[in-house]
Amino acid sequence: MDWGNVIIKTIEKDEAGDATHLTGVLHLDGSVKTTKLKLTWLPESDELIKLSLLEFDYLITKKKLEKHELENNEEFDKVARPCTRKETLALGDSNMRNLKHGEIIQLERKGYFRCDVT
Repeated sequence: MDWGNVIIKTIEKDEAGDATHLTGVLHLDGSVKTTKLKLTWLPESDELIKLSLLEFDYLITKKKLEKHELENNEEFDKVARPCTRKETLALGDSNMRNLKHGEIIQLERKGYFRCDVT
């Protein structure tokens, strides 16, 4: 972390268009603050842990509901968010095996998550 930047020179993709290999040059003078595109990676290893990251959004799209929105189901449906739960499959560092139930961890460029399963 905080080594500077890497300038990506080539990107190899598979038939589906997914990136499979990047070639880059280390640029130690680069600034993390001014770099627009950022990437976090893990080494290819059999010890990586499969993760299920759950994120929850607000139930409604407004800060405060009007009286008619509370009394009328059709009006309420207009401000109710249809999907408030998002699940993302990810891989984590092997050290995450040591997390205990209820511990909170910050994942770089993703957010804070609570460990629900150990």
